[in-house]
Amino acid sequence: MKLSELFGSTLRKAPTDAETASYQWLARGGYIRPTSGGDFVTLPLAERALNKLRARLRYEMESRGGQEIGAHAEIIQVAAGDIQSYRQLPKLLYSFDEITKKAHPRLGLFGAAHSPSLNIHVLATSEDVQKNYQKMLDKIWVEFFGKLKVNAAKTECGGYAFITAKGGTDYIRCPQCGYLNTQDFAQQTKTALPKEELCELEKVATPDAHTIEALASFLDMPKEKTAKAVFMTAKIASAEKFVFAILRGDMELSEAKLMTALGASEMRPATDDEIIAVGAVPGYASPVSIKDVLVVVDDLIPESTNLVAGANEAGYHLRNVNYGRDYTAKIVTDLALAQTGTPCPKCNTTLTQVSGVELVSTTSSYATDEARYTDENGKGLPIWVASWALDLGRALATVAESHHDEYGLLLPPAVTPYDIHLVWLPGKTIDTRGEAEELYLNLTSTGFTVLYDDRDARAGEKFNDADLIGCPVRITIGEKALKENCVEIKLRNTKDKELIPLDDISNYVLENLE
Repeated sequence: MKLSELFGSTLRKAPTDAETASYQWLARGGYIRPTSGGDFVTLPLAERALNKLRARLRYEMESRGGQEIGAHAEIIQVAAGDIQSYRQLPKLLYSFDEITKKAHPRLGLFGAAHSPSLNIHVLATSEDVQKNYQKMLDKIWVEFFGKLKVNAAKTECGGYAFITAKGGTDYIRCPQCGYLNTQDFAQQTKTALPKEELCELEKVATPDAHTIEALASFLDMPKEKTAKAVFMTAKIASAEKFVFAILRGDMELSEAKLMTALGASEMRPATDDEIIAVGAVPGYASPVSIKDVLVVVDDLIPESTNLVAGANEAGYHLRNVNYGRDYTAKIVTDLALAQTGTPCPKCNTTLTQVSGVELVSTTSSYATDEARYTDENGKGLPIWVASWALDLGRALATVAESHHDEYGLLLPPAVTPYDIHLVWLPGKTIDTRGEAEELYLNLTSTGFTVLYDDRDARAGEKFNDADLIGCPVRITIGEKALKENCVEIKLRNTKDKELIPLDDISNYVLENLE
């Protein structure tokens, strides 16, 4: 490709709203441009890089028996229509698709509203079969991110994340054992308070104690001796349900964990009117004596005795509220939001909160009655399904975030849009353009991809653009070197330049693209 014909120019300055290094350098290098609605268009350089990644992933999938299907496929519907027998399972299917998410445009491709993706689906007879595919995919991800030379860490749920100061997603990480998960779903070691003999309920006046902090201060007790009530309205199977979530007072609710426990598609905080309608009082509510509501409690609550909870009467609370005696719940599960300072669930080391970006997301495997197969005994059983999604836009941004210097991008061979950036400099006594054209044709016919800067521009401008674009090898063909039957070669990740004979160029480049 001749640079004079390439669509998308380099920029002297980064966009003013760019908060991440990847956004700044991909924009300046002519890879991306912001559009409306928090989205980005990938220009030809970026598309070439993404297509290189797609080709690698397609090879990895096909070599392991994967079969490509069209984008936007409803995988359950496809399975229901085409899978009848256990002999047709397992199946590994994949598609190149698009991820839609909440936009954070200042983060560039980390926060794009839409992003290209690789979606992988496993259809199997059991969850155990799917676990083998998780191991197989782990090998693919490790090798893939290794080729990109980025540090992607595996999360507890089987996905992969890149930890960076401007990632846009909160993660909880253990610095000792490497435990990593999004804060929404991270776990922690919970310590129950010493067991006590159950005491009788006691109603006490607590004026103006609308919050846990105020309540604990008024009664001169630690927050962990209180029960926190959180009221939500959840959409479950197309119906809205009022939900009473109960945690110990020193903990915060993870709405994501609650939604998962409920199987809810949507959830929002309940209004004061909705709280009053079920017989509770905002600021003084508890599940004691409340009927016909869906109660969900954190798994530490049954281990906690004689807590203080609301009395469902303004200005009053109840001492010595105990789960099982005074109220019960439909669901008991982990609802607590893990935070900095809590103990790691694996090694008890203090957890820390970090920022990152999710590269590979995964769904837990599940059996669905919407797609069934007949086993070897003729019995109809639900197909087990698991899915993974690799965000290719974020993968490209992660490379840019990891590989740049003060002058531009330094792209690894696995993702560079072109192997070689060929720079032509005019000569006074030698037809350097003719020599450059011939070298361009020779290199492309040999199998290299070449971005040829054929523009009538100053040498400094050409070198600056080469640094911004970030191809691994820069070849400069000018009069001084040609007089020695050589070209000047500079690797993007070094400061040194070398004169290489024309006949040795291919071997030299091959050695440095490995």
